[in-house]
Amino acid sequence: MFANMSQKPAQKPALLVAGFHHARERENFARLTGLLDRPSANPGGASASEPNPQFFSDNLASFSATLAGVSSETIVVRDASDKVFQTVTYEWSR
Repeated sequence: MFANMSQKPAQKPALLVAGFHHARERENFARLTGLLDRPSANPGGASASEPNPQFFSDNLASFSATLAGVSSETIVVRDASDKVFQTVTYEWSR
């Protein structure tokens, strides 16, 4: 371990490291999207025969359900002077 202390790291430090645990946050996300749409429920008096999907609770929540197989996502961004490298890693639950 001490022999390697003088070596410089192979990669530059990350500018951004972020993670999202979809499997853990999915229920909270669905609840949040329902709350966001509540003030605009039934906008413009749309009739029940022609319901417009709510943006957050119908559209975004269904997108979350589509990604139910993804348990987590991690993003790492590094700057290499003339380029920016982004690594996105998805962990699947299946």
